Amino acid sequence: MKKFKDIVVIGVALFAMFFGAGNLIFPPQLGVLSGDSWLQAIMGFFTTDVSLSILAIIAIAKSGGTFNSFASKVGPKFSIVMGIIIMLIIGPLLALPRTGAVSYEMGILPIFPGIPQYIFTLVYFGISLLFVINPKGIIDKIAVYLTPILLIALVSIIVKNILMPDNIMPAAKLTNVYTYAFLEGYQTLDGLAAVIFAGIILMGLKEKGYTDTSSQIKMTIKSGLVAFSIIGFVYGGLIYLGANGASSIPEGMSRTETFMALVDRMFGQYGLWMVAVTVIFACFTTTVGLTTTVAEYFSELSNNKLSYRFNVVTITLVSFVLANLGVEQIVYFSGPILGIIYPAILVLIVLNLFDKYITYKGIYSGVVGGTLGFSTLMFICKSFDSLSAAKDWLSSFPMSTYEMGWLIPAIFGGLIATAFYKIKTVR
Repeated sequence: MKKFKDIVVIGVALFAMFFGAGNLIFPPQLGVLSGDSWLQAIMGFFTTDVSLSILAIIAIAKSGGTFNSFASKVGPKFSIVMGIIIMLIIGPLLALPRTGAVSYEMGILPIFPGIPQYIFTLVYFGISLLFVINPKGIIDKIAVYLTPILLIALVSIIVKNILMPDNIMPAAKLTNVYTYAFLEGYQTLDGLAAVIFAGIILMGLKEKGYTDTSSQIKMTIKSGLVAFSIIGFVYGGLIYLGANGASSIPEGMSRTETFMALVDRMFGQYGLWMVAVTVIFACFTTTVGLTTTVAEYFSELSNNKLSYRFNVVTITLVSFVLANLGVEQIVYFSGPILGIIYPAILVLIVLNLFDKYITYKGIYSGVVGGTLGFSTLMFICKSFDSLSAAKDWLSSFPMSTYEMGWLIPAIFGGLIATAFYKIKTVR
């Protein structure tokens, strides 16, 4: 009974940490654009978000429970550099500022337009700092105090939408719904967060008395499945919310405006308050989880030369400053960075899942090297108009339609590494 309770508590807390700004603003607009093809949108979004995140948690658990054990098979330096990059992305340079910006634009501005953004974000990150300054019991704080309010608000929106009279859903506004949804799934950052949040699960498990590796792996996987079962339900509901109300949404609305209009359609004058509660609690739980995780990482990386408390204060201050740039500006800058990092993490997840079948660990370097090489070249070519011919050539690679043109270079890199290993063995 204790194990079941612990699985549920950690799983629910994990859901709350994952479900933040991007999780709210991307699915509804995706539903609006997909219209009567909303099922394809759900499948595409699930592929790069829910499925990838569950596999990431399993891969981390199987590889030893830390990002270092997950990525160091490529090389110790790679593990450190990639870990720092990911921590900065899901931390103070992207995900954390986005939580504050979304909370303001969707939760505060429509109700209290006279409150300046910097005042709200100062209060928002200040309260977050109070939560995270002492990491002990952070899992229980999130699960017990914050998640119930978030879940009640989300379920109310989804159920109300399902019970509303069916609208005539318009045809999809996208030429390829699945591909677009596949790429939108990247933007939630869940795939990146999953390889990091496994560590905070382990911290919670140790506090609850699970000290042996075997039980930690099993509990981590089960808690992850609980979390993403809830997330899957919520995503499906939010995409359907957008599809069902697509005919009432005018062209050109931003992601935040779309979600607010959809909720207003169902709840009228109470819609703004419903949005405020949902958004602020969704973002705040993620802020608490991410700040704790990133601060712990840099503390361990520096052998406590950078203390946990120093880290949380620094992370909070940087996040506060960048949050005032606004949501769309933050999302705009995130695309190119994710296009380089995500593919490498994806192949690392696959390799770790099948690690016991890999006799020569140099394959990790070959596959990841091929993937990063292609992704970086594509980023460079997209950045300069003079390289349009090179960009067209790279775009002709198989699977490029799904932004997976790196697949062939990844396989080729693995084959070169294998050949090198066999030649070296023969000699």
